[in-house]
Amino acid sequence: MTMAREKPDYVQLRNPRSGLYVKVDRTRGVIVSYKKSEGPYKNVPIAPIKKL
Repeated sequence: MTMAREKPDYVQLRNPRSGLYVKVDRTRGVIVSYKKSEGPYKNVPIAPIKKL
């Protein structure tokens, strides 16, 4: 019996310096990939920015 893996919890954030989007794995806390073209990733939620 094999265990089904859960879908990774990815969100995307906009890099303020470059203006491009990066994809972040929330569970591990690491950047998974970054976009070289304009615009956000498709079907990946944009994480809300929390201001202190």
